[in-house]
Amino acid sequence: MDYAKISPSIISPLYKSYAEVHASELDQKLILLVETRVSQINGCAYCCHLHAEAIRKDHGIEQVKLDKLPAWFNSSIYSPKEKLALEWCEALTTNIRQSTLDQIKERLDTVFTEKEIVDLTAAISLMNALNRMAVSLGDRSE
Repeated sequence: MDYAKISPSIISPLYKSYAEVHASELDQKLILLVETRVSQINGCAYCCHLHAEAIRKDHGIEQVKLDKLPAWFNSSIYSPKEKLALEWCEALTTNIRQSTLDQIKERLDTVFTEKEIVDLTAAISLMNALNRMAVSLGDRSE
């Protein structure tokens, strides 16, 4: 199903917001890491492939970092800032309890600016929405 053509007034703003996130001041490598992790959690093969290609080709993130992404919490290859972003990513994607979100948010406040937190949260939320569209209405990876 080509949902972008079927309902452009709904889907186009999602893609526009996605482009705006990528135009933000937030580190592009960090955005790609969280987008890839969201896509892994949601089982979106199309998005996993898309983001992995961008990571390797356009942003110079080494393959080992991509390989270890599913187990980021047990790896020393990620910076503390990346680990915190990935923790936020997983909490938002898996709907962890509000008390846990509040604890992570407190730590985010010490590492990221308010704008970075908003942009990071938007990146994660948008990727969840786009993954759910692709997985439920037609994975374009075939």
